[in-house]
Amino acid sequence: MKNIDVLLINVPTNRGYKKDLADVISMPPLGLLYIASHLKKEGYEVQVIDMAVNYYNKNDFVSLLNRTKPKIVGISTFVESWLPIKIVSNLIKNTLSDVVVVGGGACATFCNDQILKELDFDYVIFGEGEFAFSQLCDCIIKQQLDIESVDGISYLKEGKVHITKQKSRIKNLDELEIPDRSFIDLKKYVYPITISTSRGCPGDCIFCSSRAYWGKEIYFRSPENILEEVLEIENKFNLNMFFIIDDTFTINAQRAIKFCNILKDTGKKFIWGCESRADVASSELLQSLYDAGCRKIQFGMESANNEILRKIGKKVTVEQIENAVKIASSIGFDINVSFIMGHPFDTHETVQETILFALKLRRLYKANVFGSILTPYPGTKIYENMKSYEMELLTADWNKFTMDNAIINTKHLTANDLREYYQKFVNVLLGKTNEFEIFKGDLNGRVEQCL
Repeated sequence: MKNIDVLLINVPTNRGYKKDLADVISMPPLGLLYIASHLKKEGYEVQVIDMAVNYYNKNDFVSLLNRTKPKIVGISTFVESWLPIKIVSNLIKNTLSDVVVVGGGACATFCNDQILKELDFDYVIFGEGEFAFSQLCDCIIKQQLDIESVDGISYLKEGKVHITKQKSRIKNLDELEIPDRSFIDLKKYVYPITISTSRGCPGDCIFCSSRAYWGKEIYFRSPENILEEVLEIENKFNLNMFFIIDDTFTINAQRAIKFCNILKDTGKKFIWGCESRADVASSELLQSLYDAGCRKIQFGMESANNEILRKIGKKVTVEQIENAVKIASSIGFDINVSFIMGHPFDTHETVQETILFALKLRRLYKANVFGSILTPYPGTKIYENMKSYEMELLTADWNKFTMDNAIINTKHLTANDLREYYQKFVNVLLGKTNEFEIFKGDLNGRVEQCL
């Protein structure tokens, strides 16, 4: 194997590599594929490895490093991958003393001080990585640029974290390379084809870091550019199934409908899915999606209490959520609905109300419902304002920041309360408990209201 310029790594979560976990939830590291494709266009030799679906023991990984001898290693960082990131970055530095290690992604963006001071990283890239990473390569490998000319990065300078000038967002997403999926083995993934058609979210929910990561503006790819990617995937890999991973693919309904129309015009059959806001999910939009082959749609419910929805910044109502699910069900969609328990304003009553409403959607509309416990990730308004929300963070250990683990006390609910509610909900889904027995005597008629 020849030497390479850049090795890009996706690490597993703190749970480590588990085949059964990879077999259930795995998706390709799309962000790394975007960066790899851009670097390839710029003439750099690149390799991508995904430890989330490929098991590497220490000897395997050291052997890979010694065979390829990358000049730069980029690691995609997430809070829930803190321990694997620490282990992998340390092993890289101990194996190749001259290698430069670069971090990107949400964790690097919001925890850059901690990453630079506590882990074996030389640089952190904030937000979008395509152009900043290639400029870093120009500095380090080609020695064509001064490091200070690279916008949107941080590094240690005389022992202190130094941040360069903020970089501009990429406004024309059509100019980016279509991700080269030949960097990875698509057969390893449950959802082998994921497509990003926009960056950003117009919402400002207090539990989400999207606004802090991307900024206030949302930028879109053109329907024609999206179609080009879909057809390229079909041509190269003979795959006609994909999932659009945008925060809100349907926020621009006319763009979504236009994409559906030109996809249908190809005369080819595709099966796909997307996420949608409930407030834009009209009959016209949902029918257009379905007619173009969209069969799975996901709605973020978050709560079944309108006052909670208003306070968390969701900007939808319970009535809009149920109406969207009802329309989608009548058309024939496979529907996913997700919610969160443990919002700052949640009480026993509102959590119970939300769980019952989710189960109602399952019962009446055959929706697949998923619950999680609120996790105050860095970059969210909740994380930055715990005291003002009257919340208590019970641990600073990033390894425990998982959405099925309660690490907060709220004004009205303890972590134990949230664990119990989460387990009750899971037990109902598994058929271990009857939903009415769980809340018997607790709701003073709320059960009947949700029927």
